[in-house]
Amino acid sequence: MLTVTADYTHHDDAELAARVRAGTVAAFGPLYERHIGAATRRARTLARGRAEADALVSDGFTRLLEILLAGGGPTQSVRAYLLTTITRLAYTRSRQEQREQPMEDPPADIDDLTGQMSLQDSALQARLDQALAVRAYERLSPTAQQVLWYTEVLAMSPARAAPLLRIRANAVSARAHRAWDELRIAYLAAHVDRTRCAPRCTSIVDRLSRWTRKAVCHSRRRVEQHLDGCPSCRSLAAELAAVNATLPPSHPRPSDSSLDADAVAAERISTDED
Repeated sequence: MLTVTADYTHHDDAELAARVRAGTVAAFGPLYERHIGAATRRARTLARGRAEADALVSDGFTRLLEILLAGGGPTQSVRAYLLTTITRLAYTRSRQEQREQPMEDPPADIDDLTGQMSLQDSALQARLDQALAVRAYERLSPTAQQVLWYTEVLAMSPARAAPLLRIRANAVSARAHRAWDELRIAYLAAHVDRTRCAPRCTSIVDRLSRWTRKAVCHSRRRVEQHLDGCPSCRSLAAELAAVNATLPPSHPRPSDSSLDADAVAAERISTDED
């Protein structure tokens, strides 16, 4: 009897994820093929060797599959979810190595495993966001850093910050808005490892974050022409677009500073390279 194998390659990520959640494991194959390249690049920026990077990729896809089969996981941007998962795994491994504590055996029950992973993800999300915020903040101009420091870290009102910045209160608000836009662009740039791009792509890669945010970019046409002929940069642009889709339209004021000592420590841990 002839067995017909379903072809899922033409389904988008959301449809594939939904099919895996419904129990069709075969639908996970196209997801793996689509995102293995991006996952490998992310892992290599976080790992200290190829073997560790390969393990991060394997664990990241395994976790994604387990979460989907348990009925959870991403409903829209599968790539962003996967890359975030790999980053969290790298950070967790580094923390565990620092504490020199053996890892506990995973529970046999998938519900227990899913619950533990969800709790761990929630606990690590804030630290990872902090680490990326620190990296992005350090890329800003001194003026942008200053206005964000007063208005966000110290939670000063524009009226209170105005004398310190030597500008009017309404100008503080405008400058803070522009600084947040620049911070979002820098946040995307923090996901890019320039050392792994081809020399001919460097100038384009430096512009991709601004291009992704649709910010003023005098070389937009040049960027788009380059993307038309460069699969590697197109893949990177897709990664940045996935991350950008997770950013809120406007950043709410945090209840406490995201630029603290723990964030700096997390930043240093998450940037280990080969």
